[in-house]
Amino acid sequence: MAAYFLIFALYAQEGRGLDALQAGLIFTPIGAGYLSASLLAPRLTARFGHQVIAFGGLTRALGLAALLVTVAMNVPLGWQIPALVVDGFGMGLALAPIMGTVLAKVAPHHAGAAAGVLTTTQQVGSAIGVGLVGIVFYGSLAGGVNHAFEHGLVYLIAVTLAIAGLVQMLPRTAKA
Repeated sequence: MAAYFLIFALYAQEGRGLDALQAGLIFTPIGAGYLSASLLAPRLTARFGHQVIAFGGLTRALGLAALLVTVAMNVPLGWQIPALVVDGFGMGLALAPIMGTVLAKVAPHHAGAAAGVLTTTQQVGSAIGVGLVGIVFYGSLAGGVNHAFEHGLVYLIAVTLAIAGLVQMLPRTAKA
């Protein structure tokens, strides 16, 4: 997600000409979607287990794909709001239950260490993601910021779908 926030901020400011405050405010629909999904995720996870994480990834990929279309069509920013809400909703479904799902099979006396490993893994993944998406974004910048953002989104959609697929490899009994 760190990579997404980086290239989206660059797109908003450099590609769409927003100032820093306006660019920050355009993230609001993502937050609204994330918050609403985070409130629903515990109940859904209790019923469907880790499938909620996979569904969140698929939902996020749908939101990113819709955003990609709006960027390619160069529509007004207001038209991007539904895509951003869907993206945030997918993030909330995928991320809210992750700690409980990952730690479900860990013995209580190892929970602290396992949570630390999970958090560290998330941070390292964010750093690697920023590096890789940065390579894609800046490698495509000759075509303009919007073009570079589109390429970054394609990469993020592919990674999101791959992770949603990997979640399917978790044991079926894992529930948050």
